[in-house]
Amino acid sequence: MANLKVGVSKRCVTPPIWVPYLTSSGNGTCAPFDGVHDDLFARAMVFDNGDASLAILAVDAIGYDNAVLGSGRNFTSEVRHRIARATGLTADAIMLSSTHAHSTPETICLTPFRETPGVADWLEAHVIDLANTVIDAWHKRESAHIWFGTVPVSGVARNRRVMLKDGSMNRHGPLPDGAEIADGVMDEDLAVVYVENAAEKSIGVLLNYTAHPVITMLLPPVSADFPGAATACVEAALDGAVFLFTNGAAGNINSMCVTTSFDDAQKMGEVLGQAALHLIDRLKADGPIEDVALGVQSQVIVLDGCVCPDLEEAEAMVAQNPSPGHLRMLRLACKLAEGPIEAEVQVMHVGSIFWVSVPGEGFVETGLALKASGASFVVGYANGWVGYLPIPAAYDQGGYEVGPGVWSRVAHGSAERVEGVGKALLNRVYFK
Repeated sequence: MANLKVGVSKRCVTPPIWVPYLTSSGNGTCAPFDGVHDDLFARAMVFDNGDASLAILAVDAIGYDNAVLGSGRNFTSEVRHRIARATGLTADAIMLSSTHAHSTPETICLTPFRETPGVADWLEAHVIDLANTVIDAWHKRESAHIWFGTVPVSGVARNRRVMLKDGSMNRHGPLPDGAEIADGVMDEDLAVVYVENAAEKSIGVLLNYTAHPVITMLLPPVSADFPGAATACVEAALDGAVFLFTNGAAGNINSMCVTTSFDDAQKMGEVLGQAALHLIDRLKADGPIEDVALGVQSQVIVLDGCVCPDLEEAEAMVAQNPSPGHLRMLRLACKLAEGPIEAEVQVMHVGSIFWVSVPGEGFVETGLALKASGASFVVGYANGWVGYLPIPAAYDQGGYEVGPGVWSRVAHGSAERVEGVGKALLNRVYFK
């Protein structure tokens, strides 16, 4: 059996409070935080079996539009190449994922984020911090054993596009009394990779769960929301371990509470954290995974943009009537004018554990389809952010996720293309 080495690292990436956060994707305001409730972290896990190596970087962030650094630059690429120059990792074997916590810097560029004075310098430093987190993990590699398992966890999330029998859409909170639900697909599986070193000490945990972290959304202090509470819970219980939270295909899945309180975020995080700890106890009753072959496949596709006036026409519309709707359309036209919508689909595996990552907000139906094709984890908000990837039925139903807006920039059919590439890459890795 190959000798697997694993390295982990954790770095605080809490921004200065003047950095703009996601105040409202609708009106495009660019307001600062008013303090820090809990710190944000970047966490990395590196796998190395002597023949190949992989790295997963999970950041308490809403996501990263690859154009956030400005024209001609690519955020994910710059982080990856900085890591590759300092380690034995290749650029394509690095996954940059975000928890999608909303009380974090507005790095998905729904607003004129990078035009705020000081933001450009903060972003340059942020790239270095993220890269150094993986570089540190690379240098901390040590012989390790890993376990993998899943457990269903209910009460944390709910479908946010539940169509009721009367034709209305129910998005958050308790369902109306007596409601007859027409749809409400969920993925409540919590997936965990647990890592111990040769001395049987816990060094790392990697978790995947599907839900929007919107409990503290629009509350102005910095917060990692319930993923931050979950990681703190597990790291406190497994002293010295680093716990990475990756989100799933959560485009149409909310947390149970939306913009309520930090106490609610803490409670939801502890539910997930305790579930992970109980699962780890069960997994350790069996031996660790013996197959530690490592592999990666990725493909970049260009997605079509949604129907939108061209930039000149959108500017004329705003000049004639600067309504909120016209202003949203202008921001969308500006975004589409930046260039092609590139989307990287990436598949990684350690033995029989498979990750499929997508650079946006896939719907849960897409995530379930990829799992049915062999994915152990489906990671959203990874290696870029191209907005929502709605399934066909969503366009008939309408709603926020299908636009118009910068958050809904891809054309009908994009989700099917991403799913198809993910399945093809899984198939390629299986039979390589």
